[in-house]
Amino acid sequence: MARADIAMEIRHEDSAAGGRGDEGPLIKYYRASEALPGAVPVLHGLLRKGPATCAAVQTSSGILSFGIGVVFAASFGINNSLLTLFRVPIITGIMFVVAGILSNLLYKSPGLLQTCFIANIVCLVVSGIGVILLAVDLNPVGNQIEHKMEVLVLCVTLMDMLIAAVLIFWFYREKRDHKK
Repeated sequence: MARADIAMEIRHEDSAAGGRGDEGPLIKYYRASEALPGAVPVLHGLLRKGPATCAAVQTSSGILSFGIGVVFAASFGINNSLLTLFRVPIITGIMFVVAGILSNLLYKSPGLLQTCFIANIVCLVVSGIGVILLAVDLNPVGNQIEHKMEVLVLCVTLMDMLIAAVLIFWFYREKRDHKK
């Protein structure tokens, strides 16, 4: 949306062709004297921070976490680790994909702010539980490939938790400012 800061004042053309004697000029030019402020869109402060970028990273890392969880569940035995027993990367991956898509839809539907806020809190809590399970299960003595994949899942989950915490902070501030 473009705006111009142009004054609206009448300019008279006092030339032989433009004027009609004492009656005044035939042509008047109007210019804006002051610009009216444009309407501030809903969630303007939040959307300037770029939550869509964080949401895109959240969605893509959720897909990565889900994929690693599927590979991990298909490759290793279910009784070997808590990671495969509780399907931690699969559950967190699905939750982060959903939360990322909801956060990305804030541009089109600002009414989803409360839903995004709650979805990210749930993702943060479930991921916290998942990180605790992964940290307890982290065992470098066993299979080296399995250990490396557990570390990768732990890193991706921690990154997702960090992104969710930033989004929760931004959504909370926007909700607080919106009430005022």
